[in-house]
Amino acid sequence: MNLPIKYRPIKFAQVVGQQVAVAIAQASLVQTPLQTTFLLVGASGSGKTTLARIMARSLNCKEKVGVEPCNQCSSCLSHLSDRHLAINEINGADKNGVDDVRGIIERCQINTLDSKYRVFIVDECHQMSKPAQNAMLKLLEDPPQDTVFILCTTEEDKLLETIRSRARILRFGTVPRDLVTGYLLNVAYHEGITLSEHEAQRIYEYNKGSIRQSLQTLGTVSEGVSVADLCPQISRDELQSLFIAFENRDYIQIDRIQQRVCHQGFYPKQLLTDLIDLAIEIMAMLETSPHFVANANRMLEVVIPAISKLGNSSNAQANCRLTLYHALTVWQSSVSKEMLEDTQTSSSVTNTHTSSVSQLPSDVLGERVQTQSQSSQASQFGSATYANQLPQSPLSVPQHQFAFPTGHRPYLPAQQ
Repeated sequence: MNLPIKYRPIKFAQVVGQQVAVAIAQASLVQTPLQTTFLLVGASGSGKTTLARIMARSLNCKEKVGVEPCNQCSSCLSHLSDRHLAINEINGADKNGVDDVRGIIERCQINTLDSKYRVFIVDECHQMSKPAQNAMLKLLEDPPQDTVFILCTTEEDKLLETIRSRARILRFGTVPRDLVTGYLLNVAYHEGITLSEHEAQRIYEYNKGSIRQSLQTLGTVSEGVSVADLCPQISRDELQSLFIAFENRDYIQIDRIQQRVCHQGFYPKQLLTDLIDLAIEIMAMLETSPHFVANANRMLEVVIPAISKLGNSSNAQANCRLTLYHALTVWQSSVSKEMLEDTQTSSSVTNTHTSSVSQLPSDVLGERVQTQSQSSQASQFGSATYANQLPQSPLSVPQHQFAFPTGHRPYLPAQQ
């Protein structure tokens, strides 16, 4: 079930969690003279290409109200069915050479017939070569009449500064967890998928907040495939044990933990990534000791650069082990009478002789997570923020409109 396609927004009002970027786009489309170059920057799956398509459709819509495309006129329908002659989508990862830019220049000379604007959407534009970017720069400096360029990128720093300076930048932030969780619950309700609040949060966290990937994961859930199968998680206790091993300077325990995690089917890269996430989470807690924060900072300086070099080869486990060893060497153990007393009163670290980690037992962390989950429950079930962006049930809109009719039906908990 391809939920990302089925529930892809076709109007500005349906874009989830990107109010600032949407507001800038709407304001830009009514300005005179019209801005000819836009740069959409954000993480993968945050909605850049979706918003670019809505903008392109709005520019050529024949019956739009304000800036909202009608999605009913001949121009809108031809674009929704990928047959629009004046709206061109280009993959910058594939068309990344100077000759490809020359092809764009040639297409700019073709008459747009009954379309008001010629629009080029260039996805992953940062992957264009430097010569191609320089050729593109010349085109952006003096664009053909009635031509608009919408560039999308996940890595803004790889683009020429001269290109960025000529574009209006729309930044896409991370969509809040409560918003995505509530959205997933509603989509699951309309699709007849059994999904709990905890499972929706797990999908969000596993996909790092990407709505597209979250919907893709939700569409794979079935009677035989659970959320736990699709979104495996490394045990929190295993990750906390690594911090205790750092404090104890226990190389053998680090090896044991890594081997257990890898035997469970997790990649070394996920182990390091989850370790980083937990370290940052603990550092943000008020009760965390300065000793732990200082050590965690040193540990992160080692682990974060190592992730990009880890790879998925047969040496990944060995490289992961070396990274953890290096992290241990920068961790400065400190044992005091006060810390030992805290250790004796902490049930989760009874057999250790440490430190700051004992001040953050697993039961305290568990309570904090549970509290966060309970506090977000009301906003997920009662918030109007995402409710207005949800589909109506039953779905009665043709497939090419991606099942987004007017109105909504709020999520109803199972007990009701």
